Amino acid sequence: MILVTLKETGLAVLYNYHKLREVNHSASVLRTTPPRPWKGWCAGLLCAAFLLPGLAVGDDPTVEQQYMLELVNRFRSDPQGELSNLVNFSSPGVWAGTKSNDASIAYALNYFGTSASDLATQFSSLTAAPPLAWNSALNVSATSYSNLMVNADQQSHTLDAYSLDQRIVNGGYSANWLQVGENLFASAQSPLHAHAAFVIDWGDGNGAAAGYGNGIQSPAGHRDLLLNSGMKEIGIGFQNISIPGTNVTATGPYVVTEHLASQFRYDGTNYISDAILTGSVFQDTILADAFYTPGEGLAGKEIDVYNSVTGILVASGFSNSAGGFNITLTGLTDGTVYRVDAPGTGLADKTFTLTEHTDNYGVPVLVYDNVYESFMVVPEPGSLLLCLVAGLPLLLFRSRHTFC
Repeated sequence: MILVTLKETGLAVLYNYHKLREVNHSASVLRTTPPRPWKGWCAGLLCAAFLLPGLAVGDDPTVEQQYMLELVNRFRSDPQGELSNLVNFSSPGVWAGTKSNDASIAYALNYFGTSASDLATQFSSLTAAPPLAWNSALNVSATSYSNLMVNADQQSHTLDAYSLDQRIVNGGYSANWLQVGENLFASAQSPLHAHAAFVIDWGDGNGAAAGYGNGIQSPAGHRDLLLNSGMKEIGIGFQNISIPGTNVTATGPYVVTEHLASQFRYDGTNYISDAILTGSVFQDTILADAFYTPGEGLAGKEIDVYNSVTGILVASGFSNSAGGFNITLTGLTDGTVYRVDAPGTGLADKTFTLTEHTDNYGVPVLVYDNVYESFMVVPEPGSLLLCLVAGLPLLLFRSRHTFC
């Protein structure tokens, strides 16, 4: 990690740059900045004017992007459990005969000689983080950068003339950002493969010395970024242009950029980072694993948030075309129990309270952590076959990339 002190609007910021070496050349960048008080009055008020309370935000992710978001949030909620989802141990810290049920993941672990004992030890100390919400502006910047990697046939954080914060603001994200980060993987075989690469952080753990050491990148910058509790939103960009057959670095079939960030508003007195309610509505009809699979999402399902004491509706939205939802909880605070209702699903309501803390970004920012709630719908009689038929092409599409 290289720490470079920069100057921006008269305030020092840290730019943490992880140049990570591996056969996939996956890399991670993190940058933080304090809110700019002189700017907060105007930009913060502008942000508040456009972020109306309780409205769902962001364009729709694709079903594969929603799937990867669900994977990320599963990891953030239970890091140790996610390792068990991705790899196979015969006993703690000892590889099973098949290191992963996914052939691409198993290949990478074998290629780098990733140490099962070191991996288990590292994961034992990881702590959970609040969920991330989908942000369409971050997806715009992430997709644009994935396309840039394809055209340049390179994987690098410096393919354009912009810093990372400029890159995401150019994509439409708020200039009132608190932290921004970036993960890259130019040769992912599937969304699951990309997710595992960032979470496990396989690669060269030996620095400039010969060999790959323990087969885990040091530091584990991708993993650290995905578990950064200060991040609240993400855009996962897959390339949407053709990959030339002559490419040797950005070969895909998935060229992946993850842009993570958090933002604030100014209410005239305080700097505030509002909570976002995120999750999905789905029918577990394809894999029957109690987890979102591409093709299982239900679009257009109403999501309502009530003050459970007063019964007043405080926020609402609808699931998007992939079945996900992201609802900004502007003005909601801690100390109150809120009730989430998905009336079109027939499922019981869920409740939550917000976690509030003050973080110092040069000035104190009142942060409300995001909340995750999902609704798994029981299929109506006679609908199972239809759902299976509808979801099968997506499942096969994902499987082809997983095992190619």
